[in-house]
Amino acid sequence: MKKIFSKNLFFRPLTTEDITKDYIRGLQDKEVVEFTEARYTRWTKSKVSDYVKTANVPFESQLIGIFLKKDRRHIGNIRLSGFSKTYKRVDLGIMIFNKKQWFKGYGTESLIAICDYILKVLRFHKICAGYYSINKGSHKMFKKAGFKVEGVLKDHYIFNSHYVDFIRVAKIY
Repeated sequence: MKKIFSKNLFFRPLTTEDITKDYIRGLQDKEVVEFTEARYTRWTKSKVSDYVKTANVPFESQLIGIFLKKDRRHIGNIRLSGFSKTYKRVDLGIMIFNKKQWFKGYGTESLIAICDYILKVLRFHKICAGYYSINKGSHKMFKKAGFKVEGVLKDHYIFNSHYVDFIRVAKIY
């Protein structure tokens, strides 16, 4: 994958050199990871390094860093997985771990830029994603980025000792 640019951001495969104290601190922040399965891991530099090293396998898995253009700061990631060459489909997950960058539209900007690349340059047909039904921020972000709800998996995850639904969304080219 080459570097991708949007109005305020650029994207490239994440490397172990991108692992900073801010990144690890973000992964350790309960508010940042509360709606992700990452909340069950105690993230150390070693664990993050192992994750990054194994995350970039061509057409199997790709961990893409989200960086601010203005100061080149790493603020989040997009994870692509479950590539299907046969069906031209991929799964996507996104996290903005730098809370100072929340509510600025960077999640939506990231989704639009990466989806355009996947659908128009790589010529994939479909991008799938999902979120907990109680995550209103993800709901808004995916909707703004053109994703449509495909289904609801009832009582699929546990959040604060209660079952919550999982909303499956997709963007089709």
